[in-house]
Amino acid sequence: MPSIIEVLLATFEEEAKQARCVLNVIKDSQLKYTPMDGMRTLGELANHLAQIPHLDPAFFNGEISDFEDARARESNLNRKAVTDIITVFDEGLEAVNKRFSNMSEDTFFVKNLKAFYEQGPKRNWAHYLPEIITHIAMHKMQLWMYLKLAGASVNMMTYYGHHPE
Repeated sequence: MPSIIEVLLATFEEEAKQARCVLNVIKDSQLKYTPMDGMRTLGELANHLAQIPHLDPAFFNGEISDFEDARARESNLNRKAVTDIITVFDEGLEAVNKRFSNMSEDTFFVKNLKAFYEQGPKRNWAHYLPEIITHIAMHKMQLWMYLKLAGASVNMMTYYGHHPE
């Protein structure tokens, strides 16, 4: 029987594969697209999605101390070309897999984690790994919708990790 860590990592990897497929549809020329004033550009959104595997674990593990530190890390990870954005994403995925595939279940369930901006009790990775998965899924859908609005060739197969025809 697989461990809870293995099950959650498999779910993480599937969501990441699907998000990567959506990222692969973006053309550099689309990065400045925005659906309406006041919203992120497609490039800003793609960068945010790509940074989730780097930043979310650091938030929850207390490695990021305040919003200034978070903005500095985001700035260091920002890229201007789609291939570079995808590289940031892939490197983050590798780091998440390394972190959790080597973690014992005892460590996974210890309630000793809390991001600086959170209220309430400390939590464990069993709470936060699904949060990371959900964060990726939310921005995958947002990015897919931006692409659809921009006229890109995306469909539900793209959303679920298959390249458009």
